[in-house]
Amino acid sequence: MSFLAFFSSTLPLLAALAISLLLAPLVRRLCFKVGRVSYPRKDRWHTSPTPTLGGVGMFGAFALTTIIFLCLAAFFQSYTSFPALLFAHWNLILAAGIMFVLGLYDDFKRISPPAKLIVQLIAATIFIFYDDDVIRFFPWPVANLVLTFFWLVGISNAINLLDNMDGLAGGVSLIAALFLCYFNWRVGDGGLLFISLALAGGILGFLIYNFPPARIFMGDSGSMFLGFTLAALAVARKTQASSVFAVMGVPIMLFLLPILDTSLVTVTRILRGQSPAQGGTDHTSHRLVAFGLSERQAVLVLYGMALVSGISAVVLEARDYSDSLVLTPLVLIILSLFTAYLARLKVVTAAAAQETGLARLMVSLTYKRRIFELLFDLLLISFSYYLAYWMRYGLNMTSFSMGLFLSSWPAALGSSYLSFYVMGIYRGVWRYVGIDDLLRYARAAIAATLLTLSVSLLFNPNAGYPLEVFVMFGVALFLGLGATRLSFQVLDGLYQRQQIRPGASRILLVGAGDAGELTLNWIARTPDLHYKPLGFLDDDPKRWGAAIHDVAVLGGLEILEKVCVERKVDGILLTTPPDAELMGRLLPFCRQKGIWVRVLRLELELIE
Repeated sequence: MSFLAFFSSTLPLLAALAISLLLAPLVRRLCFKVGRVSYPRKDRWHTSPTPTLGGVGMFGAFALTTIIFLCLAAFFQSYTSFPALLFAHWNLILAAGIMFVLGLYDDFKRISPPAKLIVQLIAATIFIFYDDDVIRFFPWPVANLVLTFFWLVGISNAINLLDNMDGLAGGVSLIAALFLCYFNWRVGDGGLLFISLALAGGILGFLIYNFPPARIFMGDSGSMFLGFTLAALAVARKTQASSVFAVMGVPIMLFLLPILDTSLVTVTRILRGQSPAQGGTDHTSHRLVAFGLSERQAVLVLYGMALVSGISAVVLEARDYSDSLVLTPLVLIILSLFTAYLARLKVVTAAAAQETGLARLMVSLTYKRRIFELLFDLLLISFSYYLAYWMRYGLNMTSFSMGLFLSSWPAALGSSYLSFYVMGIYRGVWRYVGIDDLLRYARAAIAATLLTLSVSLLFNPNAGYPLEVFVMFGVALFLGLGATRLSFQVLDGLYQRQQIRPGASRILLVGAGDAGELTLNWIARTPDLHYKPLGFLDDDPKRWGAAIHDVAVLGGLEILEKVCVERKVDGILLTTPPDAELMGRLLPFCRQKGIWVRVLRLELELIE
């Protein structure tokens, strides 16, 4: 493609960007005049008054770009086909406009959720029924229709919920819009490409003013317009993939972050007995800040997640079906694990939780019945079994190998679940996985492999199942169980490092060995202490130079004064109750230097 051709193809994006950059400051000043300003609240993240009608600038840039190019097309012969291309998607543009008006009205006068849902369904109806734009996933037209309605309304509200931190919804929407530009360019759909480019340009101009610290918010007018338009573009695009899996898989991967965030907020609020529709600071972005990241770092991490899921959507569309079945579950497993870990972080006080019947039911399903763990293992077992076939047949699945996989897949699922239950996999707590658990995972993987092989041969003895597939399945299943269950400990380690603030107390630990390891674990599990261990002192020379959880044994007590001065120690923590000799060596120097001395006591007290 020549530079001139490339430049002309990006004109809608550049035009919308320029208009958005002009409109954003004008809208910002208008917001202060009409009182459309969001003031800091406990359930909101921003700390200063911020205008809330940024969506007006985005939609204005999108609409003006469309009008300008339609007018230009009327005067230039080379663009005579352009109006027809764009008018072919008038239903999408009209429905997006309705969603903008709905959001704008909600910005001025709050609309009840049922009324908002009715208007969203009207907009979705206009989009769907004009050109039969539906997700063709099921063999039944009615099911596809229901799925499309659910998709359009769901993604619209997911982007609305994602608008909870400066620059987040805008940046994630921009990434999705750019990927949609790529998809529409690949298939040569000029009308949808123009809409995607104009939308991306409008978002980019707004994002310059919205990136933290934000000078303007998009408001419901922006989030409703963006969510619906992006969801509709994902439905209207012409897929190049022939598989049914890609028809739904590509849109899901494009919007995986909003979907995971909405799921996280909905489930955790129900578990606390709160309404999923209420505002709050318990989204994925807020949990990343609680993890120890700055606001900008949290937003950039989520941009990265959106980028990875978007690239996965491209691969899913472009690569062979068999390859896609490896990449997509892998991305889902990693991002789902990360989201599940963030769900454990406490970002809401206990006082905010309310005991309701639904909350009790969700707690029972989550913690007692392990429903989410069971669903996650459905993905893990399927991925491990498919990976074994994929590797056995040279990273390429044929119709024969796919037939073998599909015919024995139910046996692998049933056998694995039975083995997991019998071996006690669902009795463990991921955060406290140890050697005994790893041995249990190995036994469960072996049992699942043997049982899968036996059941498959029993029901289809002449199928010709390769024995090495089952061996690789057992190995992949064991590695998957170990990696996923240990992931929480790895993330715990990162979390504990992030919690060591610059003002944390710099401490020395006296006494290594088992007591020292126990003390380090206690410090790690209690980040509110804000202790930063600098090292151990221990009189046993055999321990000098060793390390316990990356904390080195520096030497004996004779180097106490030197270490305290050189490392600017704030306190000394004794890992075992001291004797009189030890206290005689420690206390005089510590009192002189203003260093506190504490002892960790773990005792069993008999209550009579």
